[in-house]
Amino acid sequence: MNPNILEKLQTPCIVVDLEKVNKNLKEMQDSANSYKCKLRPHIKTHKMVHFAKLQLEYGAAGITCAKVSEAEVMADGGIDDIFIAYPIIGDFRIKRAIKLAARTKRLILAIDSIEGATALNEAARDAGVCFEVRLEMDTGAKRTGVLRERAVSLATEINQMSNLNLTGIYTFKSLIYQ
Repeated sequence: MNPNILEKLQTPCIVVDLEKVNKNLKEMQDSANSYKCKLRPHIKTHKMVHFAKLQLEYGAAGITCAKVSEAEVMADGGIDDIFIAYPIIGDFRIKRAIKLAARTKRLILAIDSIEGATALNEAARDAGVCFEVRLEMDTGAKRTGVLRERAVSLATEINQMSNLNLTGIYTFKSLIYQ
C-alpha cells in the first residue's frame, strides 16, 4: 500500500490491503486442498459479495452464512451454493428460506432440534420443496446443537421426514476449556 495515501484518508474508515487478502485466501484454500478438504468459508468476517466471490474463485466449495438475510445478500450477488449455519426458527424465516432455495443451486439449512426439523419439514412439504439439512452437534458451548447422546435418535427422526435430506453434521468449535 502506498504510505502517502494514508495521510489523505478521512477517519474513521476501513482500509483493506487487497494483496494481503488475496495471499490469505490463497493460502487457506491451498491448505484445505493439501488435506483434500472442501472449504466452505463463513462470510461473517467480511459480509461482502466481492470477497465471497474471491473465495469461490480460489476454489471454495460454497459459502457459509449465519442467517437468511446474509444468504439473501450473497444470492443477490450471484452466489448460489450457500449453507446457513444457524437453525432456521420461525415461520417468517422458513418462508424466506423457501424463496431463497428457488434462487440458488444449493441451499443447506441447519437443524438442531426435532421442533425445528418438524416445522421446516412441514413448510417444505407445503411448498413442494425438499431441503438439504445438516445436524449441528453441541461440542460443549451449550450455544446451539444437539447433545451427543441425542444425536443418533434425532438424525434417525430427521431421516424419516419426507422433505428433509440429512447430508451431514457440523459443529461450532467455540472456546471451551476444561
